Amino acid sequence: MVIKYKFLDNTTSEAEVDDELGKRITEMDEADYNLNRKETRRHDYISELEEKGRYIFDDSDPLEDVLKEERIKELMAAIEKLQPQQKELLIRVYWNKELQKDIAAEEGVSPQAIASRMKTILKKLKKFLNKSLFFAFFVAYI
Repeated sequence: MVIKYKFLDNTTSEAEVDDELGKRITEMDEADYNLNRKETRRHDYISELEEKGRYIFDDSDPLEDVLKEERIKELMAAIEKLQPQQKELLIRVYWNKELQKDIAAEEGVSPQAIASRMKTILKKLKKFLNKSLFFAFFVAYI
């Protein structure tokens, strides 16, 4: 059996193979063709959607995204002004969601001591941040 192949540069090549191998190669080529054909029919390119007047719905507000990013930068700058122990406690309570009573037991202090430390940390952050920004973070985002 003679197998013909066409390459990307439009040149062709022929090879003589036995019938069983030729049959298998032909089956594989047909399966590959059918798979590629199915895949190309299922997809629409974004540029085609735009030309047809159909857009991907995006409910995000770019202005809100920019403001949120700025708030995050300000908060991170304020957190950097805290002492290392205060930063660690803040991270453990707000980001790691550890309970204050568990932290107190681990450190060998009362839960009220941890609550007092957190109150001090939040007061410092209020000083560093605009009050509305402070409440936006600790009420809405965390």
